[in-house]
Parts: sequence; C-alpha cells; structure tokens
Amino acid sequence: MNTKITLVIGIIILTLGIGLSLSQKQPDVKPSWVQQVLWQDKPPDNAKIEELLWTEITPYRTEYEMVNISSDTTSEGLRLKVVATSKETDKQDIYDFMYDGKELLLTGYLLEAIPSQYRNDAIAIAIGNQEVAASVAGAGAPTVRRILPKTSERFYAPKTLLSVTWEGVSALVDPDERTVVQVWKAGAQQGAKK
Repeated sequence: MNTKITLVIGIIILTLGIGLSLSQKQPDVKPSWVQQVLWQDKPPDNAKIEELLWTEITPYRTEYEMVNISSDTTSEGLRLKVVATSKETDKQDIYDFMYDGKELLLTGYLLEAIPSQYRNDAIAIAIGNQEVAASVAGAGAPTVRRILPKTSERFYAPKTLLSVTWEGVSALVDPDERTVVQVWKAGAQQGAKK
C-alpha cells in the first residue's frame, strides 16, 4: 500500500513539474530602455533576432517608448526595418538590417530621436564655430542626427557624434568635447577637419 501511494505521489509531482515547466514562457530579453516591441510579419526566430538587435541598437540619452520591427524575406535573407520612438522627441530612429539566420548586419540608419536639450546643445556648439556661423546666417532650423561610432571612425574617432545640418552646410559635433570636429559645405571637395 505504501509503495502505491509513494508511486502515485511521485507521478503527481512529476506531472506537476512537467506542466509548470511547459507553461513558463521564455524569459524577456528586452533591455530596460525599451518599453514595448511590436512586430509586423514576425519570423519564427524573432526571439533570437531581438537578442541580436539589442546589441546593435540603442537610444541616445533616453528610452525607446516603442520599437516597431518589420521583416521581409528576400533572396539575401531577412530584411528588417526597425523604427524606434521616444517620448522625449517627435523624431524617430530608423535602422535597416539584413539577417542571414545567424548574423545581423546593419545596412543603414537615420537616427534623429535626440531629446531636445541635446539637440539644442549640438546646434549651439555648431553655431559657436565661426565658419559654420558665417555660412548659416538666416538659414533656418537645422536637422540634428546621431552618427554611430563605426561611421564616425572614418571622419574622426570611433564614438557617437552628432551631425548638425543646414542646407549646404553640415557640422560634425563631438558632444563630449563640445567641439565641431569637421565641417562640410556644398560644392567643397571634402570636409575641413578641425
């Protein structure tokens, strides 16, 4: 009798253990600076893709309120477009990737989700440069975009920079050093390094 009871209790415990392990969902790998993720055309390996994305994208001195990810299958692999928004600005960060089933390759980006205080600071740094100030007098409001370290390395150093651009003039700003590191003007052969 004791053997039967022990066997029944063992089976019940085993069944409960298996049931609980199957009912637990995969842990959320989303970083703290992402509030919500929304997929369009979610691929089967979306969890792996998200894990790779969180090492490739990051907001600039803010959090992403929403990250929209759309996917499209092509002959080269899975094309991903990531559009991220923040409460602190009406601008967006847009990233384009290719995913071959193993690796994620950044193919392009347009990063404008910069909080207004940092945007205004970058504009002030750019206008503080005499060459820029003389060239943009009365030019209106500029665009401010973030340049990722892999790109900025070609022009200055492997660090995040901000590009402040008016029609015909662009200043590459190092916000940490509070300086303009390069200026480009329309029609010039190449930017003048500072």
